[in-house]
Amino acid sequence: MGQLQQALLVVGALIIAAVVALNLWQSWQLRRRRMRPDSRLQAVKTSPGDEMPARELHQREPELDDQPERVEPDLTQIEPSRARAPALQIDPLIDAIVSFLFELPVPGEALQQRLPRSARAGTKPMLFEGRNAQSGLWEALQPGARYVELQAAVQLASRSGPLNAIEYSEFVTKCHALGEALGAAPDLPDMAEVLEQARDLDNFAAANDAQLSINLQAQGVAWGVDYLRQQAQAAGFTTTLSAGRLLLVDVMPASAEPGNTDTVEPGRTVALVQLHFDAQAALADNPEMPVSRATLLLDVPQVPQALRPFARMREAARRLGQALDAKQVDDNGAPLSHTSLDQIEQQLQRLYAALEARSLPAGTATTQRLFS
Repeated sequence: MGQLQQALLVVGALIIAAVVALNLWQSWQLRRRRMRPDSRLQAVKTSPGDEMPARELHQREPELDDQPERVEPDLTQIEPSRARAPALQIDPLIDAIVSFLFELPVPGEALQQRLPRSARAGTKPMLFEGRNAQSGLWEALQPGARYVELQAAVQLASRSGPLNAIEYSEFVTKCHALGEALGAAPDLPDMAEVLEQARDLDNFAAANDAQLSINLQAQGVAWGVDYLRQQAQAAGFTTTLSAGRLLLVDVMPASAEPGNTDTVEPGRTVALVQLHFDAQAALADNPEMPVSRATLLLDVPQVPQALRPFARMREAARRLGQALDAKQVDDNGAPLSHTSLDQIEQQLQRLYAALEARSLPAGTATTQRLFS
């Protein structure tokens, strides 16, 4: 290892250590302020006729770019929202979660105004949900509702890799700023444990990820782009994603168990298989622009097993190959036999079982976030 590489490693280690130390100092400062009388968020006694106590929120200048301007929240009695809250997104299986507990319920709009402007920590998305004061259930923050607790979460891993120390430190910094704005100390998980969980989840995802393709290669004359589109539509590819990309979709059957968070809700439209071909040919004015190769692509963790996506892809490839007089080949141009495709399907069953064993069935919202 050269001297330059050694110097860069030392500088990188010092930067990470400084960020971690800053977060520890911010946490200590926030705990000190919480031990003193809170001058920013106070409970005010109400008269006997009042239905709910009110709080007074004193304004001061924000200290961080991600901290929105403070506003006086309206804490008068309101009617609960009749709209159904969106489905929950935060999941401890793939998220590191920080909690903020309030002494008195806080309006959803007041919480929304104080959330970080950028809901990301590095490459990892952040999510926020509140526990409704009336129902006691967790939901996405809704104006007109009140919340007794807030959760902030950052995703532990994705296809870009595991959450790293710098990303987690950015998340912690944003949580401290949010805690300052709300007058509620964040309940932070241990950094070492979070990073270890992120690495473990990333290792599992890398070992159980699969994106399968079947290529159709013209055996004689290339196809015109319009003819290719027509035959693709006849094979079920009815949705256009972009130039040179069509999609085969289906609807989740009603046989799925309702109310089970580990399954995909019935009636949801699901993207099954994509069909890719030359985008430049698709954009050309000439409908006879020749295309000699098309690729069917299945992103396995993204599609529910109940829809039999690989079998559907094989059937679509068979139909389209017959219509186009094309042979099925792999990415290297080698022919794909029925036997090799059968073996792939058997391997898929083991992959599906591994995802199920981790409580991450293919096609669920949590699994789709992890494999994205």
